[in-house]
Amino acid sequence: MTPTTTSALTTSITDLRAQAVARGRRLVLIAASLSNGPDLADVYGVRSLDDATAEIVRRAQAHDSVPCHLLRVSRLGSFLAGAMVEPDHAVAQVAVLVDEMREMLDVHGERVWPIITVAARECGPTDDVWGTVRDVRGTLVTAQRDTPGGTSWHHDDDEDVVPHDSLTLVRDLAEALTEQPGQLDLAYQPVVDLRHGAMTGAEALLRWHHPHRGPVGPLVAVEAAERTGLIHPLGRLVLERAVCQLASWRGRVGPTFRMHVNVSPIELREASYADGVAATLRRCGVRPEQLLLEITETALLADDPRVLRTITALHRIGVGLGIDDFGTGYSSIRHLHRLPIDTVKVDRSLVAGIATSPSDFALTRAVLGLLTTTGATVVAEGIEDPAQQARLLAMGCTLGQGYHLGRPVAADELFSTDSWSRDGTTEMLGA
Repeated sequence: MTPTTTSALTTSITDLRAQAVARGRRLVLIAASLSNGPDLADVYGVRSLDDATAEIVRRAQAHDSVPCHLLRVSRLGSFLAGAMVEPDHAVAQVAVLVDEMREMLDVHGERVWPIITVAARECGPTDDVWGTVRDVRGTLVTAQRDTPGGTSWHHDDDEDVVPHDSLTLVRDLAEALTEQPGQLDLAYQPVVDLRHGAMTGAEALLRWHHPHRGPVGPLVAVEAAERTGLIHPLGRLVLERAVCQLASWRGRVGPTFRMHVNVSPIELREASYADGVAATLRRCGVRPEQLLLEITETALLADDPRVLRTITALHRIGVGLGIDDFGTGYSSIRHLHRLPIDTVKVDRSLVAGIATSPSDFALTRAVLGLLTTTGATVVAEGIEDPAQQARLLAMGCTLGQGYHLGRPVAADELFSTDSWSRDGTTEMLGA
């Protein structure tokens, strides 16, 4: 948006806010988007989308008790409006207003249901107007991804990514992948045998050190990569570095030592993914069984045929396959019996209370008992103290990860720390 249009919009909102205050009301900015707008445009033409948007705006403005004023219309069925609401009934009145917008549309003689995603944000008397606009638009971006067809309110303590920040984050990630790969690094957290403290493997964890943003959390980086297609080059970079790092440790680790690498379900939907993994293993000179790909539980249990074809191909290659964060999704033991899974990582949420809560202990013991029926190796995540380690051993769980056993460290520090060996053993790891 140019400075001129930004100034005009700010002035319009400021005037509307003053009118609301004069009436004893509060101004709420409403950003709305016709989430199935692109489909309408494809089927009926762009003019039909414009007409549909105009009809939705008309419905909002026709509301009797809540004055609603159109501020701006964008392309593909998005618009910004201001509603004057009673201070104590803002949420309820916006809900009624939105309900009237969400009615069947007549498009070229056919009835169409508009999927209207709405974000709302109160613009208080002392609020920065342009900041409020950015907030409500950022909330709409998140809502279209997470809750299409719903209404989301922005609050000051929200951590929504506003559109500009989202764009620059993606740009920065693309630059890090294509022009400045030195920003991206891997840390390695040991997987430890709880019985005698020897390290049996390591999990590769993404680290992004941005020159201006500072450290960027891996969840933020992966989320941005997944919604923009950058997950494919990011996944290849992580896999390549992790596998080649394992090759460089040859002579220090035994043949059963495994490198754990997280995989996005979006990567698994690519028909060429398994071939790419095989090529990386050949290039780095690592045997397939020394690589364990960790896949989120929901990705594996969603019965996506593309994912199932890929994991079958990976199994044929000989790569290890593991479920990550077990206990946070469907948690269906039945699915595990029919999938080529050899490792299950129990989520930290099932481990956290086992040393202090009898009910948590009983639940985790029951889950571990069911997992033994699958024949998979079980790794417990989030082990934070000796008491949790002892309880897991008592349940028969022999492998674990967590800060008590070892924090993520740089590759050259992994073998200089005693975090992998609680009893001081020095034999070849994974032998």
